[in-house]
Amino acid sequence: MTDTKVLQGRAKRKLITQKMMLGLIDVSKSKEDFQRLKSYWNTFHCQSKIISSKNRIYGKYCKNRFCTVCSAIRKADIIHRYYPTLKTWKEPHFLTLTVRAVKIKSLNKWINGMFRAFSLILDRYKKRFQRGKGIPLIGIKSLECNFNPQRKTYNPHFHIITANLEIAEILKKEWLQIWKYKDNPNQIVVSSKAQFIRKVENLERDLIEVIKYGSKIFTEPDIKKKI
Repeated sequence: MTDTKVLQGRAKRKLITQKMMLGLIDVSKSKEDFQRLKSYWNTFHCQSKIISSKNRIYGKYCKNRFCTVCSAIRKADIIHRYYPTLKTWKEPHFLTLTVRAVKIKSLNKWINGMFRAFSLILDRYKKRFQRGKGIPLIGIKSLECNFNPQRKTYNPHFHIITANLEIAEILKKEWLQIWKYKDNPNQIVVSSKAQFIRKVENLERDLIEVIKYGSKIFTEPDIKKKI
């Protein structure tokens, strides 16, 4: 409670969340989606009442993913749990795997396909490693989805921190291979130029880059600004 900056940040997140929930509550009412309506009200009242004791504050959390207060806490918890392990990796690399931009009606289909494709790669190399013919694929990943307000399209992609460069290159190669058209192997669904690999120079910063999307809920209306 003595850190003014932290308290101001929490208050800002709470205000933004409540404003957003009121809009979502109206949408849920119009669609008679009572299950979501209940969740939105729980988030609206998240941390509405707090108790202070020994310079700490306590209250009831909604724990919903669309709550910026709870997401910030979740992010800090993930950093605390994963950072010690990632710190032992000698040459971690940051990898981005993406597919083409799609319209909203196809978004769920493509995201499900991305997870299936990634699982196929992991299973393939797990079996190779068990037969003594490959290396284990070690890393941490998250899904982000950008929205283009001008084209009204979505671009889902994975952010991954791998234990080394070799793993990153394997994932990129297999990703491009798995998205080739079956009837035309020379044509691919994804562009090799859209897949990025770089060495991790600041582990804490890149770990935050991977996990922050659980609490990043806004789209910048100006697509020239990448925030």
